[in-house]
Amino acid sequence: MENILATSNAPKPERRFAGYSLTTLANFAGILLAGLWASWATSALVEVKAREVVTVELAGMMGAFVEAEARSGNPPEIMKARVERYLKAVEASVATLRADGRTVLVAEAVIAGSAPDFTETVRADVARRLEDEVDGTK
Repeated sequence: MENILATSNAPKPERRFAGYSLTTLANFAGILLAGLWASWATSALVEVKAREVVTVELAGMMGAFVEAEARSGNPPEIMKARVERYLKAVEASVATLRADGRTVLVAEAVIAGSAPDFTETVRADVARRLEDEVDGTK
């Protein structure tokens, strides 16, 4: 006589969705995610390569300004305020270059001739910003 309550040795039926096993579906999802990530990474790298790399001689610009301020004979408080305004104007000018799609490198750290020099552009922009600031306060 057989015990009909005894557990059967028959394998459990595998769970399926639309005819595919769960393992196959998980593998497909992983490959799909990897493909989406790869396409995003490729577009991000192409976008970075499209940026123009330029140089700016920041140390020379700042050194010349600080030297001129030291020779001006102004009291230390005034010199400090003018140097702070100058540094903010330089930072804003470089930020404008970055916003225009350029990668800005310090010219002193780049081999000569490997990237366009935007020092004069930044110098003119800084002078314009300082003049606008002075005109705005008068």
